Amino acid sequence: MSGFRTVRTICRQLHALVVMHPYPFYYSIKPWLPWRLRHAVKTIRARWLLKSCGDVWPIKETAALKPEGWPGWPDGKKFAFVLTHDVESQAGLDRIRQLAELEMSLGFRSSFNFVPEGSYRVPAELRNWLTSNGFEVGVHGLHHDGKLYTSTDVFQERARSINRYLQEWRSVGFRSPFMHHNLDWLHQLNIAYDSSTFDTDPFEPQPDDVDTIFPFWVPSTSREEPGYVELPYTMPQDITLFLLMGHRTAKIWEAKLDWLAGHGGMVFFDAHPDYMAVDSKQSTTSLYDMRLYSQFLEHVGTKYSGMYWHALAKDVASWYRAATGRPSFQAGMLTRSGKQIAPPAKIWIDLDNTPHVPFFQPIIAELSRRGHKVFVTARDAFQVCDLADKKGLRYTKVGRHHGKNPMRKFLGLFYRACQLSGVVLKEKPDLAVSHGSRSQMILCKVLGITSVVIGDYEYSKTIPLFGPKWEIVPEVIKAQNLAARRDRIRTYPGIKEDVYAWMFDPDPSILKELGLDNGNVVVTVRPPATEAHYHNPESEVLFARFMDRMTKLPEVKAVLLPRNQKQADYFYKCWPEWFAGDKTVIPSRVLDGLNLLWHSDLVVSGGGTMNREAAALGIPVYSIFKGKIGAVDRELNRQGRLELIENAEQVDTKIIFQHRRIATRSSGSGSDALSKVLDHIDAIAKSSCATRFRRSDMKT
Repeated sequence: MSGFRTVRTICRQLHALVVMHPYPFYYSIKPWLPWRLRHAVKTIRARWLLKSCGDVWPIKETAALKPEGWPGWPDGKKFAFVLTHDVESQAGLDRIRQLAELEMSLGFRSSFNFVPEGSYRVPAELRNWLTSNGFEVGVHGLHHDGKLYTSTDVFQERARSINRYLQEWRSVGFRSPFMHHNLDWLHQLNIAYDSSTFDTDPFEPQPDDVDTIFPFWVPSTSREEPGYVELPYTMPQDITLFLLMGHRTAKIWEAKLDWLAGHGGMVFFDAHPDYMAVDSKQSTTSLYDMRLYSQFLEHVGTKYSGMYWHALAKDVASWYRAATGRPSFQAGMLTRSGKQIAPPAKIWIDLDNTPHVPFFQPIIAELSRRGHKVFVTARDAFQVCDLADKKGLRYTKVGRHHGKNPMRKFLGLFYRACQLSGVVLKEKPDLAVSHGSRSQMILCKVLGITSVVIGDYEYSKTIPLFGPKWEIVPEVIKAQNLAARRDRIRTYPGIKEDVYAWMFDPDPSILKELGLDNGNVVVTVRPPATEAHYHNPESEVLFARFMDRMTKLPEVKAVLLPRNQKQADYFYKCWPEWFAGDKTVIPSRVLDGLNLLWHSDLVVSGGGTMNREAAALGIPVYSIFKGKIGAVDRELNRQGRLELIENAEQVDTKIIFQHRRIATRSSGSGSDALSKVLDHIDAIAKSSCATRFRRSDMKT
């Protein structure tokens, strides 16, 4: 009993020191205090405080008051749902991919806040992987030592380094370690938002709450420091609930969720991967079962399906600025002298075909990180929208495919351009980018929008008078074969598929899902694009010849990927023998194409993208495409990375069925192709935006 009293006395003394003199004393000795002692002190302190704060935690009724002029959440949603994570240590860093993959599997995305100069280093590969998968990267102090606000001199010195990391990481959000905050000082940071405050949390070292469950604006009197959005977290922290108070269920989370939803507030989470046990058997006084978190996410998705706006913190800040008439955040918009320079651009990306989804996924993420505002439209054709949903891309669905008939297809391009005009006139983009969207090119020409086409096949037809202003192509393509002027052609190394192929992580469970985990040679087959303008019927002859040969080999099974349901129905009707005994499988859902290729022994395809994806991954690949062979495929053939099948005899003699040794693969950190494409788009966007900015400046 005396030992307990001793610990309680130490707890009270440390609590007084933390509250009254937080910086000089406690955080100076903290590194030398044993973790168990610190945990015991915080546990006793939390339970002691709980006795006196039941009327303000976890719910503080006064925080539900809506701000004057509150606009309501986007699309009439009942409440906002925002997930964030603070990563404090190497242990937390090591769990990030598992946590992110868990959230992706449940349809969520979150913001990860990293300590730039803490006890761990943040690999660029990890940051790129997160952002390319739709997550956000934020800055969590400079050091995790509690000394950020020790003095104005210390803060100013650290602010310079923090701003450098904000720029390097392309981050717009900040959170202080230990939730320390001085909202006036934070104007020295180049941030769109801060999230170091809370509606109510008496257990924090600096427990002064902001008493609201809504975003709010923190103004500045300086023109060079225009202000930022404050996003208070509103859900009890995981550490408090599970480690300090010892709860074993998420009932308090669920109760607070219901209260926040009922008052139309912001459900804003801060959870820590450092303290999550991936294996429930590892749960201890320092780790809680990750299933508590995953089950809560499932609860949200089930109980409130369709009722909430799920957004990243940066998106909430951006929306709030626009909804309340605040200036939009423009990283680096002011020079040191206060002279205004051209802001980043608004970029419109149109997803016209299935391969465009994985291609543009990292481009969209990186352009956003560079400060540009990106909006996306997608054509409801093939599996574009299904794949975009799977990748977590936000888009507006516009138009559809108009079939094989040349006249209907041609008129359909102009009809979709008219459909796109409603979205585009509302958004007013500075730049339009696609991988060959003719409807986008038509509309851009009519509205005078600068257009960029990224292409990799020089024989793709362009409608006369409606070509793009700029083109970005692989280095092997000659300028004379392109539609844009020579001085408006930019190139990148490698092939289009190098832009995104480095991103994927292999998942061998795909073989079991498709019933192919029995030792057979697996071949992925893509039939010719029979509705494309470049289609040559000879490709269909080679395709049928190959399928007939393959289905007669007992040790081989095929995964057939039709272009659309119409093509699949045609195959089932005309060649039922291909599918006898599950010899050939057509997947019932959209698959990760790169993952399927990686677990195949060979690939036979009548289309360009899948051939080149296989080549990018080093998979044996045979092209049965009989249209005009482009420079990219010729170069891959010259390098021995792609076999061109030219006649029916070569189907029998060239294509080799044998097992491929599947090596271990780890995600890369990017590619030269991606960097070059981004730099080109960035430069064109800034040039286009600067021209518009100068014109508007002259008018004023």
